[in-house]
Amino acid sequence: MPKINVLPKSVAELIAAGEVVERPSSVVKELVENSIDAGAKTISVEIKNGGVRYIRVTDDGCGIHREDVRTAFISHATSKISSSEDLDSIFTLGFRGEALPSVAAVSKLSMLTKTSDEDEGTSFEIEGGEEKSFDAAGCPDGTTIIIRDLFYNTPARMKFLKKDSTEGTYVSDVVAKTAISHPDIRFSLIRDGKQVISTPGDGKLLSCIFSVFGKEVSDSLIECDYEYKSVKVKGFVSRPLNNRPNRNLQYCYVNGRFVRIPAAAAALDQAYKNRIMAGKFPVCFLFTEIPPGKIDVNVHPAKTEVRFSEDSVIFEAIYYAAKAALNKGDNKPPEVELSGKKDVLAKKMPDTVQMSFAEKNVRKDNDVPVKESASAGSEYVVRKESRIAEKEENFSKLFNEKIGTSVSEGGYFRDTSGVFQNLLSKDEVRQKNIELLRQQREKKFSTVPFSENEEKHDICDTDNSISVSTDEQTDSSVIADGNTDNKDFPVNENKSKENELSVSEDTALPVIPEYSIVGEVFATYILVESEGKLLIIDKHAAHERIIFNELKNKGFSEDSQMLLVPVSVPLSGKEYAAVIENLHVFSEGGFTVEDFGGECVIVRDCPVSLQKEDIVAVITEMAGELLRGNMRPVPEKLTWLYHSTACRRAVKAGDVMKKEETEALVRKILSDSDVRYCPHGRPVMYELSKREIEKQFGRV
Repeated sequence: MPKINVLPKSVAELIAAGEVVERPSSVVKELVENSIDAGAKTISVEIKNGGVRYIRVTDDGCGIHREDVRTAFISHATSKISSSEDLDSIFTLGFRGEALPSVAAVSKLSMLTKTSDEDEGTSFEIEGGEEKSFDAAGCPDGTTIIIRDLFYNTPARMKFLKKDSTEGTYVSDVVAKTAISHPDIRFSLIRDGKQVISTPGDGKLLSCIFSVFGKEVSDSLIECDYEYKSVKVKGFVSRPLNNRPNRNLQYCYVNGRFVRIPAAAAALDQAYKNRIMAGKFPVCFLFTEIPPGKIDVNVHPAKTEVRFSEDSVIFEAIYYAAKAALNKGDNKPPEVELSGKKDVLAKKMPDTVQMSFAEKNVRKDNDVPVKESASAGSEYVVRKESRIAEKEENFSKLFNEKIGTSVSEGGYFRDTSGVFQNLLSKDEVRQKNIELLRQQREKKFSTVPFSENEEKHDICDTDNSISVSTDEQTDSSVIADGNTDNKDFPVNENKSKENELSVSEDTALPVIPEYSIVGEVFATYILVESEGKLLIIDKHAAHERIIFNELKNKGFSEDSQMLLVPVSVPLSGKEYAAVIENLHVFSEGGFTVEDFGGECVIVRDCPVSLQKEDIVAVITEMAGELLRGNMRPVPEKLTWLYHSTACRRAVKAGDVMKKEETEALVRKILSDSDVRYCPHGRPVMYELSKREIEKQFGRV
């Protein structure tokens, strides 16, 4: 047996430093968190050579009293906690008292600090854990820490560092994550003399995201605010089309601390399922508030991992928060932006000329101004107000006389008599047409859109038919909440009972915007004019999503069958525990699963769509999802059946549709906010604004 020795202090400090300080970004993280705990409102970070040669962190926090400066560099010396009971109610970012001694053990550190009640500050220098100087100094309130030559006394660790540019990127990532978590603090990062991050510190999360990640990211976000049991979730999630090929922009915070939450990633995947393309991931900035007693942050030295007492509650809270945000905020089709090619033939607009009036032409009460010859910088003199009023009166009189004969059979206003040629502008004609179309449409929808000899049934007898119901109430009940797969969606506890009681029955009805079907192109895309925009609808993708939602609502759980010979499924220890703790999840999916002992379960009932040979793979797959924190594991086999059935039954590109079918499909799409993406994540429709079209013709 080798002899047991007590390590020297210098060696022990290096071991402790290795747990906390892995690279320059680790140093910046620890120092910035100390500044936040000190109540700073402005934090400035500067690095050179990726932070290996120089790091400076300056804040305007409370500072450190002179008598506590030396104590701060002793291991496990902290002002955050004082007893074991404090570990159950940690609200600060730091609490172990390891950051400063660990950083000082592997660098040359200088500190300037001053509290508001001290007349002069304190200067302290320490290298490799050994004190070099301790003097009084003049400095503002707050603390400035400068790190030079990181890992100068541990060359083995220096070898594992990457290039300066890479290490600098890691530092930028740490500052960005911390800045997002505290939008009320003004952050700045200077990298090799260039400022790369600067936040306003105005307390607005969206403006902070804009400052750090730019307009493209901030414009793609939807706000979410949800409360489930004792967990509150706030922040932003991205629209399904604004996705990324990785999870690098999934920022999750727990009680203001950036952490990695596997349950959050699983919840987002489930919330975006069938809305986002395979291999793509949403962007999120989610802040979860949970009682400190239900979370353990003392798990990882870097405090980037936490342990929850109830992972399922965290999953459900984030899942419903993201789902509610998508249902509420993702109801706008993506816009089409045409190329901004300049039209060389477009007429150039004349330069604006300031109007000026001679003294003799200034209008008086009873004067009738006359047109003067235009001098330099002058324009026509304004018409007399009495003449304008007289003309408007004549227009009103003539319009009332002729309105009965100026409406054509198609419902459009036409100036057949020429009476209004000089009185009615093009915009006014268009407005009258819109009003008449609205009246005509209201009259049209008040009757059944079928001929007298047609009965209420599916329009086509083939599998790709589009079902049209004349019962408005039945149609409205299915899509009243704008989402057809949320029949068990819990009530957001943020909403007061007063607001719930104030909702009338009329508010549950879908609001269908005014629209006019223009036609169909390539036998694939339906063109619809609605509210000054042109909607381009992929009829196959839209119909596929509608059928998919109907299948998903019905589910296969109602069509379960008892197995003649029950199937035993062997599992690993963790999988077995996850299945036994969540047997209700399998019951909701149409399975009857029982404990068989010896880390094995037995399946007695399963959905009729599954074959016996699929059961073992499906149960194992669902157990793996439960381990990831996914409390809604849907087997890929069943998901594939949803997709396959919907795709086969949906109308195909190239199929000719009747007018009634097109009308029913468009109306369903515009009334159901959940029909925005096909089950594979492709958009159902795009919109092209009138202004974008006019730009191409040089009208604007």
